Amino acid sequence: MITNEQLRATFVSPAMKFYFDRKLSHLSSDEVDARVDELLKYLNMATFSHGGIPFNDEIDDVWHLWIMQTKEYALLCRRLQGSKFIHHSSNEYEAYADPEVKTRPQDIQRAVGMLRSYVLNYGPFGEDRVRYWPVAVQLMQRLGWNLPRLNAWLSQPLGEAPPAANEEPHAAAA
Repeated sequence: MITNEQLRATFVSPAMKFYFDRKLSHLSSDEVDARVDELLKYLNMATFSHGGIPFNDEIDDVWHLWIMQTKEYALLCRRLQGSKFIHHSSNEYEAYADPEVKTRPQDIQRAVGMLRSYVLNYGPFGEDRVRYWPVAVQLMQRLGWNLPRLNAWLSQPLGEAPPAANEEPHAAAA
């Protein structure tokens, strides 16, 4: 598993850490780190999954800040999985070509695949991190699950159906 500390050590220069702490000065340094970590997780997986952004606006704001440092963002993209530039467009811009972009239903298979990839690569969602991933929160709410139950299901082999509301998920084999 790739830790948050490993992500930051690999992808966040001291200058970028300084920049993020300054730009997000209303947040604690630990909260800034958490948001940067979650963005890096997504960007590292993004080369394998195209489509809508699966995280909340707090993480999107960090992405915008990183993009503003164009040289640093281009360097980051070259260092991520896939080694290619990851473009970002707002829904407002995309609405010019596709007026239904904001109302299109979410691709739930892609979203769950992204969540499974997260757990496989970065470990289970923590209480302090799951809030950044709306699909994860929605799954827990709709299915009446707590976080350990969601993490256990996301760790199961592909193709297994989610457990019924009164059934516990099987833990992934070690």
